Amino acid sequence: MLKVLMINTNYLEDNGVSTFIIGNSKLLARKGVAISVVAPNIVSENIKNDLKSSNVKLYELPMRFSNSLLYFYKLYNLVKKNNYDIVHVNGSSGSMLLEVFASYLAGVKVRIAHCHNTKTSHPFLNDCMNPLLELLVTNRFACNYAAGKWLYGKRKFWVIKNGLVLNDYKYQNESGSKSDKVILGNVGRFNFQKNQEFLIDLINQLDSKYVLLLVGSGDNFNSLRKMVREKGLRDRVIFTGTVDNVQDYLRKMDLFLFPSRYEGQPYSVIEALASGLPILISDRVSKEVSLAGKLKFIQIDNVNDWVEVVNNFDYENSRINRYKNSLSNIKALKSKGYDLNTNVNDMLELYNSFVKDK
Repeated sequence: MLKVLMINTNYLEDNGVSTFIIGNSKLLARKGVAISVVAPNIVSENIKNDLKSSNVKLYELPMRFSNSLLYFYKLYNLVKKNNYDIVHVNGSSGSMLLEVFASYLAGVKVRIAHCHNTKTSHPFLNDCMNPLLELLVTNRFACNYAAGKWLYGKRKFWVIKNGLVLNDYKYQNESGSKSDKVILGNVGRFNFQKNQEFLIDLINQLDSKYVLLLVGSGDNFNSLRKMVREKGLRDRVIFTGTVDNVQDYLRKMDLFLFPSRYEGQPYSVIEALASGLPILISDRVSKEVSLAGKLKFIQIDNVNDWVEVVNNFDYENSRINRYKNSLSNIKALKSKGYDLNTNVNDMLELYNSFVKDK
């Protein structure tokens, strides 16, 4: 039986990398892989129970950021003790060296670095650690070509797409919705990268018929709520907090807004497409996310450009065709490899070939 350790270098919680790790690990377990997950934090009971019920082992090592030496020591011992065939490290920079080096010292033959973004908030650290990372990895994955090119340059890498169980996001109302209000929406971590403050500036410049639905949580949660209060927008901006039924909130939206400062291959855009939503997206995001449906790239240097597009959008026609667009988008996404089962089969085939080569 193939033994794999999947490591998250970010917190295992409500974010895209965690979605990848949890979804893929559960399906790998069903396909007969002995799969374990390392999280650098104390994980919520919901995630713990979800992984346990799916026969995925979870190890919490909540000292990666506070005591890196202790984290390294504990991780080394964990890997050494369990004799894994593969260690698959998920992150977005050269700091994955920490996990790859521990795996190398523990004797793991297949050490995979998996890049999930096109930028890091610690560029100097990345520049220092990346050359050493390259010496110790045996294989490289990326969420898309842009992310792989950013971290690995001209070195060989495989793209592992951020697949989903797409039918879970299918729009349910075949006749479309009717409402005097227009619901603008966003799903994601509340942080600098996701740039939700841009959307609060946007809603402040729009007519009162527009409502902003923000799904998620994160470091900027309190500052964003303060911003909403100060602008007198409490009746027009809705915060859901962390949810486990994103698809239900997507179905309430009329237009999906994604003003990120940088991205890899965001799950939330794929979810929105599967739900049949039209999308306005930052021009800082790779064009590789343009996979299906109506997706318009707009510069985030000037909020007025977004105001104009939002005001002139044909919401009535979009609502009428939402169900049809959802079905069409799901078909297109499946054909382009964004079905989770397809992704896991492809990755498992690579796993086996890597082990065989060693």
